[in-house]
Amino acid sequence: MSKKFLVPLAALVVVGLAAAAFYVLGLPPFEKRGKIEASKVCESLGDSSKAASTLETVLPKEPKYSFRGRVTGEQVTQQSNAFRSDCTVYGEEKSLLGVQTLVMETQPADSWANYSLEDGDESRESFAAGSGGFITADNTVAIQVPCAKAGTMPGGEYSLRVVVDLQSNEASDKVRQGLKDLAVEAGRFAHKETDCNLPSKLPE
Repeated sequence: MSKKFLVPLAALVVVGLAAAAFYVLGLPPFEKRGKIEASKVCESLGDSSKAASTLETVLPKEPKYSFRGRVTGEQVTQQSNAFRSDCTVYGEEKSLLGVQTLVMETQPADSWANYSLEDGDESRESFAAGSGGFITADNTVAIQVPCAKAGTMPGGEYSLRVVVDLQSNEASDKVRQGLKDLAVEAGRFAHKETDCNLPSKLPE
């Protein structure tokens, strides 16, 4: 082999060894995906094993994940609309996904969707969940879940407002379905936790 081929070959070997080392160590661009442990998942997302599996399909790849969540307030049967649940999922340096559930007076679908989705995104698509579900092009999901019948609390009928917001523009069908599933399960958890006395109308 001539000398003119020896240098390029040696360079390729060095590059190959470096790439292998980066892969083994999980360095860019070969970051390893962190494991989402069911025991760490926010309780407000419902069944922890199911939620962990769904999050694996929804979240962007990060070397590690962490959760911060809370559930506060009382049951609607105690004439309280103070129930609230929050869950934020973090990557190594930033928040990746937020899930929030509140109790609010039941509104027509367009009204509460415009309020819940803030920008009134005209590109949103509807789907069957609760008394109405919507998902936007930028991966925000909102569901209104029937909760307290008129007379349970002052002001009329109340529903749960569930909003899931993914900080990623990944738009695959798998990701979008996962976001819908997270919203449904968060709504199911809150419906039980608040002792709602109206059927949730959530899919099984």
